[in-house]
Amino acid sequence: MTRKEIDLIPSELRAIEVHKYYLSQREGREISLEEAVVDFLINYESDFLMAKQIEDVREQNTEIMKYKWIESEKEGHDIGTEKAAEEWVEKYGSIWRDEKESLEKNDFLELSIVIENKRGLNIDIAALAEIARKYDCELYVHKGRMKYYNFILFGKKEYLNIKSILCPKHLEADRGEPIEFIAIGNGAKETLGETEHLIHNLEYN
Repeated sequence: MTRKEIDLIPSELRAIEVHKYYLSQREGREISLEEAVVDFLINYESDFLMAKQIEDVREQNTEIMKYKWIESEKEGHDIGTEKAAEEWVEKYGSIWRDEKESLEKNDFLELSIVIENKRGLNIDIAALAEIARKYDCELYVHKGRMKYYNFILFGKKEYLNIKSILCPKHLEADRGEPIEFIAIGNGAKETLGETEHLIHNLEYN
């Protein structure tokens, strides 16, 4: 069963990861991603989005005032807040929003691998899950033609947590097919490094 209705942005996914951690602490057991997502969307999403909107407006206003000061210095007079706001939105608004909602800005690391083996690969999901658990990290995968996934990110790409109950036993990929991973947690760098090493060994051994 796909979950097309769950469409997240990176800051929401990061908030869900934090929520999952505190739920696990409260319950005294490891809460699954599925449980954390449902609880977050029902009980916390509206408050999160409201707080995010307030924070975004505050940070955007700060950037506009910086722009106003710089441009006023250049022109030798106060250009005014309204003009500064219009110019900043036109020149930098979309760039600022994209950066703020980037994976990197929200503490995710990324890894993209293009399969080179002419026979393709059949990757053991349990092995990937073991790597993530080893480094106390959350690991997500995206590839084309995924039948099951936990959510859509950016409104474009489906992602599946490799610890999810939705995971198949194996992740199949054809030659030339890209596989994308994102990881979050203190061991994210190590998780992605070992994941890359595992796939490299499968390709050439």
